[in-house]
Amino acid sequence: MTDHYLTSINARIESFPALPAIVTKVMTATANPQCSANDLMQVILPDQAMCATILKVANSAFFGIPREVGTIERAVVVLGYEEIKNIVIGKAIFSSFPKMTKETRHRVGLFWEHTFTCGLAAKIIGEQQHLSPSELFIAGLIHDIGKLAMFLTFPEQYPILQELANHPLFDNIAEERKNFTLSHDQVGLQLAKKWLLPEQLVAAIGYHHAPQDAAAFRQYPLIIQVADILALMYCSPEILRPKDVSKIFADFLPETSTLWQEIGLNWDDENLGLWFEGLKRSRQNDQAILSIFASA
Repeated sequence: MTDHYLTSINARIESFPALPAIVTKVMTATANPQCSANDLMQVILPDQAMCATILKVANSAFFGIPREVGTIERAVVVLGYEEIKNIVIGKAIFSSFPKMTKETRHRVGLFWEHTFTCGLAAKIIGEQQHLSPSELFIAGLIHDIGKLAMFLTFPEQYPILQELANHPLFDNIAEERKNFTLSHDQVGLQLAKKWLLPEQLVAAIGYHHAPQDAAAFRQYPLIIQVADILALMYCSPEILRPKDVSKIFADFLPETSTLWQEIGLNWDDENLGLWFEGLKRSRQNDQAILSIFASA
């Protein structure tokens, strides 16, 4: 049975198509210091669906731009290259997963609600830590794509919503590996590498349960680890309360503050409460972003 699970998961990973060509083109363009706004606009314009997504995101409350963004040229200028790149990556990954049946749509919808909340929390933390908020938002949004791949492979056996239904704060990675040979972070890591995602996102996806093992960009999995817990607290208010947050880290992740400080991140117990309060406000205001990414 172990061989069956491993074969099935690897076949599922191989079955995912490469991300659309626009992703590689946008990443290449934004990495080129000689790339002009017009150059980037010309890369995006042939993909009208992506153009529509960018304009919808640009005009959402997520950015709070006072004047309507009516053209891709203005979107590139107002949002900047990094924002455009991250919107393109996020939308492409959403579109890469096959359409769900009516029976599974609800569970997968709840899954995305959680990861979206994680992305918002990561964005808030990134703003305070002077790291790219948009990149951390996307990292949080897609950090659990390994779970989705496993759920698509084993829809009857894989408990994609276990952490929301039965609470434990932390996914039981050892139990996943025992039951399915691979855990969702390992599956996600394989998928992220297959898609040639930026190294920061690869680190966030593959090491958010073990940030200390990341070879580079360790701040990303460290922040996603914290954002993940804040998101679980938001999604499970009957179980987890804001006043519990400092105790949770002290009891279950006592090494977190040390790891943060080692790589130059600012850890303060008071920040945890502030981040959670910020998450509650953002979660109420920014729901439209999830709808835009999830739309066909």
